[in-house]
Amino acid sequence: MNNDSLGIQTKHTIGLVGQGNITRSIQQHLEESLYRIISLTPEDSTPQLTTCGLIVYCSDTWAPQILQQINRRCLLAHTPLLPVYTQFGEAIIGPCVVPDEKGCSSCAELHKFGATYAEAERELVYQYLYHENMALTAQPWLSSFSLEMLAILVVEEISAYFQRPDQLQTHGALLTISLETLDCQRHAFLPLSSCPDCGERSNDTAKQAVITPQSCLKPDAFTYRTQSPSASAEQIFSAYVDERVGLVHSLIVEHNNELPIASSQVLYEVQDGTDTNQGTGCTLCAQQSKVISVLESIERYAGLYPRSKRSMVQASYHQLIQQAQPVLDPTTLGLPGPDINEQHNHHHCNQHVPYHHDLEFNWVWGYSFQHQSPILVPEHCVYYGITPTKENPAFVYEISNGCALGNNLEEAIFHGCLEVVERDAFLLTWYAQAGLPRLDIHTVTDPTVRLLVERLEYQSGYTVYVWNATLDHAVPCLCLLGIDEQNREGMPKVHAMAGSHPHPEQALFRGLRELIASMPFSAATYQHERAQALEMLENSSLVKAMHDHPLVYYLPEAFDRLDFLCHTQRKQTFQEAFDTFYRQPPEQLDLKDDLAQLIQYYLKRGIDTIVVDQTAPEHIPCGLRCVKILMPGMLPMTFGQHNRRVTGFSRLHQLPYTLGYQDHPLTEAEINPHPHPFF
Repeated sequence: MNNDSLGIQTKHTIGLVGQGNITRSIQQHLEESLYRIISLTPEDSTPQLTTCGLIVYCSDTWAPQILQQINRRCLLAHTPLLPVYTQFGEAIIGPCVVPDEKGCSSCAELHKFGATYAEAERELVYQYLYHENMALTAQPWLSSFSLEMLAILVVEEISAYFQRPDQLQTHGALLTISLETLDCQRHAFLPLSSCPDCGERSNDTAKQAVITPQSCLKPDAFTYRTQSPSASAEQIFSAYVDERVGLVHSLIVEHNNELPIASSQVLYEVQDGTDTNQGTGCTLCAQQSKVISVLESIERYAGLYPRSKRSMVQASYHQLIQQAQPVLDPTTLGLPGPDINEQHNHHHCNQHVPYHHDLEFNWVWGYSFQHQSPILVPEHCVYYGITPTKENPAFVYEISNGCALGNNLEEAIFHGCLEVVERDAFLLTWYAQAGLPRLDIHTVTDPTVRLLVERLEYQSGYTVYVWNATLDHAVPCLCLLGIDEQNREGMPKVHAMAGSHPHPEQALFRGLRELIASMPFSAATYQHERAQALEMLENSSLVKAMHDHPLVYYLPEAFDRLDFLCHTQRKQTFQEAFDTFYRQPPEQLDLKDDLAQLIQYYLKRGIDTIVVDQTAPEHIPCGLRCVKILMPGMLPMTFGQHNRRVTGFSRLHQLPYTLGYQDHPLTEAEINPHPHPFF
């Protein structure tokens, strides 16, 4: 029988690092609780740290560089650490850094910085994180009451660590105590795979890239998601959303629209710190909009940088061919034309370089369904946030096109393919100026979709038009325009969107949701930036960013660029356009079969589906998987006129002719020279 079971507390050794009021108060309470105390400094060596059962770092102020120093020393010593300090108007306890487990103090600091979006506060936090000697000399908010409460909470956490680990509140979390109100809150966070101190990535290998689709039952034939998702909405919010330390630190819903629109902000790394990216959700109900927004945010988080693997191959295409490595020819993904490269280098400070087969850069492993085996693909074509360097140059502008999140790989791959297909159909229509058949929205059979169109037109004042952009694709693809036929002063003239889905009416529903999500701030943007839009109308090289594209087409003066769509004479009902679907609707209930059918359709037409698994450790708690889909030969979505990629696509030249939209193959000179209106 041990001492603890007899009610006699074993004397655990606590290493106390720090000085000041918090240190003295905690030391007094620890001594009263019969702990053995050793005074240490952040510079003490590993052997000194390992003599302690727990290190408690105390500071009356916030000194993140000192905290990172002791955090690293404890990780090296495999000794647990519990930080206690104040940051501006609050005290913070945690996280408790447990040996050989992820989620350290550096993770928490990066999370906090990412959640700081007020410019003045962000600059202040940045100075503390990345510049020496920024610690405050005093903490005016510390009182005898707050010190007492803080010490009691710390001793409770220490006791829990040694005796009741399942009750430890600071494992992967912070406790924050307002020094004004003494209000205490718990903020849980996920370990960051990119943490400089506890994060780690495995070496990227061909073996890891192998994909074998598994059976995945659907709730019904038209729902292309799994029957039983791993995580509920509440679990997703709990895992990812927290205003202080969440991967998603901001989640709001705007109800003053045709549908509730949710937007979220996700943390990601940049040089010397972090920045944010946005996810948007627009569905029939607010809860689902919030879920979609969060999932889109964490999808983009994975698409920016490799989170779980590091590239192990740096070579040129020629070198890999000589080594008999399976490798994708980068030119099949489309390159900027020589004139675009020259114009871009003249007008833009960018590190992009012209591609040639002897250019050396990083490659990552993907899985080719055509070859049924792993294949090397350019890293910059998979992760769109990696900064180009001399050692790893970028030769194309890449975005999140083809990135998708799912409850399993099958879901993620399927929806990633739908996105690539949708964007290809839109761009092919635009570049070829194809006079698509216009669809009669009144022939839609789903009453929800019909009512949504009516509500959108009534509330917004825009008239919705839809064209059949399916072309040669396996699934229905639609092009949507919301047109202000009243020519209202100060209102954008046109909103352009697209949608794709195996169910044609769901493709329309998707496009409508995107249309609704794009409208809320467009009028204010147009009124504020109309002069800039007019300049871009006259000089397309000024179209440099994503938001510039729709801005040009907010102008009534740009409306004639859409004549090839608006003046089409061909009209179809949904039933005429998608005859096979309405006569013989799909009945299969296994997403694996849907995926195989989709991939085989394109393989028969010479288009491979290449999958790179982007799943991050941060996805695992909710059972999510993330992928990047590359389909060589498909037109890639780009933003910025200097970034567009139209060189090397035989489909662009031949397909409009084959389908009867042109009486001859499209020449280079006949490709639409104007920036596309997609947003």
